[in-house]
Amino acid sequence: MIPGGREGTGTAGRKRPWLAPRTRSAPPAERHPAPPAELAARRVGGAWLIHPATGPDRRSLLFAAGLAADPEHSVVVVDLPPETALDAVEKAVARAVPAGPRGLRLVFGRPPAQGPAAAGRWLAGRLGQDVVVPDGVLLPSAGGALFIGADRGRGWVLCTPEGRERYVSRRFPRPAWDEALPDRPWPVGASAVAEPVNTGVWLRPAREDAAQHRHRRYLAARLRGRSDAATVVIGTPDAPEPSPEDVARFWQDLPEDARTTMRVVLFGQARTPGGRPFGETLAALTGEPVHAYNGFPTSDPVVGRAPLDEVLFLERDGTPGRPVFAREYLHLPPEPGGPSDPLLAVDHRWPLDHLPMLRRGLYRGSSGVMLEVLPWGLWIRPSVEPSYADEVRAAPPDPHHELILCDDSVPEALPRSQQLAEDVVRRLPPESGLLVRVLTAGRPWGVPAARPGAAAPPRVPDEPSPAAGESSSEEAGTRPERPAGGPFSGAGSPKDTAVVALALRRNPELGRDQTAEAVLTGLVAVRVQLTVHGRRTDHEHGDPGGELPPPTAPALAGLALLPPHDGVVALRADLTEAETRWYDAHRQVIEHGACSASLAGHPGRAGNTDIVIRSVTGRRTALLEPEVPDRVLFAPGARFEVLEVRVRRGERTVVLMRELPAWYPESTPVRTVVKELEVALRVWRADEESGLVRGGTPDPFARPPGLGSPAPAPEGSGAADRPAGLSERFR
Repeated sequence: MIPGGREGTGTAGRKRPWLAPRTRSAPPAERHPAPPAELAARRVGGAWLIHPATGPDRRSLLFAAGLAADPEHSVVVVDLPPETALDAVEKAVARAVPAGPRGLRLVFGRPPAQGPAAAGRWLAGRLGQDVVVPDGVLLPSAGGALFIGADRGRGWVLCTPEGRERYVSRRFPRPAWDEALPDRPWPVGASAVAEPVNTGVWLRPAREDAAQHRHRRYLAARLRGRSDAATVVIGTPDAPEPSPEDVARFWQDLPEDARTTMRVVLFGQARTPGGRPFGETLAALTGEPVHAYNGFPTSDPVVGRAPLDEVLFLERDGTPGRPVFAREYLHLPPEPGGPSDPLLAVDHRWPLDHLPMLRRGLYRGSSGVMLEVLPWGLWIRPSVEPSYADEVRAAPPDPHHELILCDDSVPEALPRSQQLAEDVVRRLPPESGLLVRVLTAGRPWGVPAARPGAAAPPRVPDEPSPAAGESSSEEAGTRPERPAGGPFSGAGSPKDTAVVALALRRNPELGRDQTAEAVLTGLVAVRVQLTVHGRRTDHEHGDPGGELPPPTAPALAGLALLPPHDGVVALRADLTEAETRWYDAHRQVIEHGACSASLAGHPGRAGNTDIVIRSVTGRRTALLEPEVPDRVLFAPGARFEVLEVRVRRGERTVVLMRELPAWYPESTPVRTVVKELEVALRVWRADEESGLVRGGTPDPFARPPGLGSPAPAPEGSGAADRPAGLSERFR
């Protein structure tokens, strides 16, 4: 106790004549606004910056330049001196800033005295347009996003000229999945919580400490999000993570449309049965496909640089390391009681597009040699898997290097494996090649050899067996998965039946007017005979490929059960000049076999011709092979009208078509259909010019429809062939 306190002879509570008297601020209603300041507005990146006429602050310039674009509102960063009247802001905005389609989005560098919401209502009324303002503390995030946490305010609020307010979101930009996730934390199991973050949701320990705050800031600054898919961040470095069972329950509580696109980032060290990949464990627990990053997807936080699109290796303490080449994997649920499916590398940076792809992440290098993309690198191995294959696949990545492992278990194949490794390294960009090390051995570093005398599990080949009379080590490989009915019997494997059963559980409306047995039989036949998966599997079993056998009656009946795609699809092909002239000479063509196209276009694919089709009855097959989500298949006998053949020097040839089902009236004007096709083609070509490449498994059904098969003219029509001038109508 200091002598002379409140109850003694001190100065507490007394007047201090040596101090200047303090002036008390007037209540808000009695304050007089400062005279209008001279303000200026300038365009900075995708935003407008309102600043004093004397010049903007450098930090404000960098902040505004780094903000994400808003397709609906004009983004306005307001950087004002204290006590600046809103009248000045109104004048500056009205004078210089054009309104977006739905108004303005204001970001205050210094919150107004009345509060952002009150300022937003006042400006909306004065400007006569909607104004979106942040009612809370903004957390700047990767990619120029701005997030308001549940404990930091209400979120982004829309103010109307009539004085009303409406909650919009906690996220800017607002992603397509925003409403699918709760906007407040909720418990996950006994000791974890699901916290909304800008990129999706973070499953972390329930306790709050300095480490959690540090990780939260790091996730905001560096984690790259997606507008089309929420990211689920699981765990925290050096802390107990949620159990896989708790994560599975959390997963299944979310809406189905959100689950089908979500991406998983493992931020902590997960414990899974047998040390399996977390995505594989989650797929087995949920019975659903799971997309998982092979590291930490990041964005470059430096303003002015082109955004990086990297997935980084994570150290045990959460420190980001080098970029990884295998970026994302798709884990499919296993068959009931069966083994796990192989890893599907759906996104990787290895230059393997010139090689035949057997499945996602598996390529044929030559007869008897495979290249398999794994989390630690590239495994060049015999087509008959060695007995230690599971141990090799489970090897941990090296923190410093990607590894190309040339398996030496088959000496006669080793020279070709080493040639393939040299070719891969030669195709890598110089900056990526520095990260790669080539090793010739049976196992990568750190993988122990099998115990002497241990029985080797049976292995299977990844490519067709050699023809009769050829000698090869691959003769020992067999695949018992296919039933004895032959590759196109339609019976399918237990895996095929499980995938179809899962699709029926999710889509009970399929085949309501048919028996359950007929529906299951038909859809299994489609998966076996008419999907990329089915053709790849038959090729691996020894089917020689070539001509596609006609589908059976159950397969055609099953195909009719799948949802139709009423819209634009495309495929890219190599046509000769004679084939191009053939299309130009015929008005209608018939495809006697099944043929497919993509509803996402084919940016980055090889080919000299884009065939763009207006689909009416083409069937989407994604329910039966989720790893190929954009495929559309036309049944045998589909009829197409050739609307235009466009050949221009220096450009890719374009063939525009529309599907003509027998029952479909040709009432839509040709010009309307052509315009719709051209809009889609422009979008896909813009994607391609920006560097987008839509890879994927080659589809043997993706072939030019009807080539060589003109449709007979209806009786009395006199239109068997296209008149010579018809192809000139739209040029």
